[in-house]
Amino acid sequence: EEKNNIEQKELSLQKTNVKLSAALREVNDRRMAFKTFMDSVNEERLHFSSANDELDLVKRKIDAAQQEKTHYEGVMTTKVLPDIKTAEAEYADLQQRRQEYFKKASIICSESDMEALSHVAGSTPEQLSAKINRLKQRFDQESRRYAESIDDLRALHDKKERKILRKQQLYAGFRVKLNSCQKALDLRWKKFQRNAGLLKRQLTWLFNEHLGKKGISGFINVDYKSKVLSVELTMPQDASRDTVRDTRGLSGGERSFSTLCFTLALHGMTEAPFRAMDEFDVFMDAVSRKISLDTLVDFAVAHGSQWVFITPHDISMVKPGDRVKKQQMAAPRG
Repeated sequence: EEKNNIEQKELSLQKTNVKLSAALREVNDRRMAFKTFMDSVNEERLHFSSANDELDLVKRKIDAAQQEKTHYEGVMTTKVLPDIKTAEAEYADLQQRRQEYFKKASIICSESDMEALSHVAGSTPEQLSAKINRLKQRFDQESRRYAESIDDLRALHDKKERKILRKQQLYAGFRVKLNSCQKALDLRWKKFQRNAGLLKRQLTWLFNEHLGKKGISGFINVDYKSKVLSVELTMPQDASRDTVRDTRGLSGGERSFSTLCFTLALHGMTEAPFRAMDEFDVFMDAVSRKISLDTLVDFAVAHGSQWVFITPHDISMVKPGDRVKKQQMAAPRG
């Protein structure tokens, strides 16, 4: 039993030691918390003291500003306001005197006349007197030159001004019309240039169309500025396919046929009720002559206008029709 009592007491002692240790730790924690609290209190006390100092400084500044305000209000009341009232009274008096002087001056010279003399502002009386004398001298000279009165001259001036105004209005109207004409001319010139380029292309196309019946190709170059027309041909029998730029290098028949094709191309771009061609088939061989005659007849029938072809050669290969009539003159007597 004694041993059990001792063990229980030791166990109780251990528990007590544990509680004591816990109590000591709690005491230490409380001390640390208290210390932290005191530090924060001291810090807040310092901030509060600084804020009090700033508040005192602000109060002192407010007091100083209030004193300055009171001082300047006194200065305003005792010195400035009386001067302002005196100046206002003087201004009102001067304004009244100015109106009186203005009325008196208007009797001598109107305000409009004074505005007309604004360019002499700042001149001395001597300068104004000299200027008046010069104006009087000029007035006398002009009076001797012109017998009319001032009123007549003013009426003549007004008449001239009205005439000039009418001329200016007439000029403005003509200028508007001229600008319209210029715009129309520019537009037509652009269209003319465009049509000139298109006609040049069309001429080459029609020329090639007729040349193609003999296997020839060509190109027509029209230089409107230099007023030069040049023809280039490529013959089918030319193995090198070199372009002939000088028609003098062609044979007589080739030159005649190319000239005929060029003429038909021009006829295709023009309109006329009557057309005539004389000796169009000179220097042509039989094949070229037949192709040329067939081309001319077909072209004439297709276009519907009346054609007259004159040739010294045989035209038996041309077949008469409703719109084709042949007339052959008798051979001359030897």
